Amino acid sequence: MYGWRAKIGLITPMSENAEHAFHIYAPEGVSFASMKIPFPGPTPEGLKILNDQLEETAAKYKGYDADLLIFGCTSGSCINGIGWDKECIRIMEKVSGIPSLTTSTAVLEALEKLGAKKIAVLTPYPEATNQAEKKFLEDNGYEVTNIVGMDVSFFRKDGHKLEVIEEDYLYKCCLNMDLKGADTFFLSCMGLTTMEITQNVEDALGIPVVTSHQATLWSALRHCRVGAKIPNQGRLFTL
Repeated sequence: MYGWRAKIGLITPMSENAEHAFHIYAPEGVSFASMKIPFPGPTPEGLKILNDQLEETAAKYKGYDADLLIFGCTSGSCINGIGWDKECIRIMEKVSGIPSLTTSTAVLEALEKLGAKKIAVLTPYPEATNQAEKKFLEDNGYEVTNIVGMDVSFFRKDGHKLEVIEEDYLYKCCLNMDLKGADTFFLSCMGLTTMEITQNVEDALGIPVVTSHQATLWSALRHCRVGAKIPNQGRLFTL
């Protein structure tokens, strides 16, 4: 039977990356259902359009036999500042009746578990979104030593299809980061393909690595009392 250990509902922007990664890396007995929200890209204006649809989309899960509902978007769940992730959870739980989680919440849980204090951050976002994410992390008690928005314009003609960015480019961008003063590296965005490179990046950088996909899956499994340790997903999944 599918989902005999946990059934998880996903709400994500238009990309198959989350489902692809979770179906590959989640332990046996964990299943996923998903719904998509269209939006024009990870600008503050685009994320507002995304967030405006969250309540309506979450309500469609009402009555579904799920153990957890996830809003799988990093910037979308932190764009409005400290506490916005918790407000997204409140909205989803109210309309769906299902315990809920956001990617930003999962990232905060992962950073706390790793004992992180100073974080270098790499994103595919424009500067305004980067500054909002930086403030969210800092207001939650972390020092952001460096935040960089990688140049992804040449991968996408329409300006927002982040899933087409190739792993070798992501890997090189990670290795080019200035890590001075950082004890943890965070690769942000659920639209990227990251779980395939997590361990390689961590091995190369020599400090713990958190990615949006990895942290979301790690946190979701633990909220569902599935304490699996998944190999090749960084120090986080060994805890």
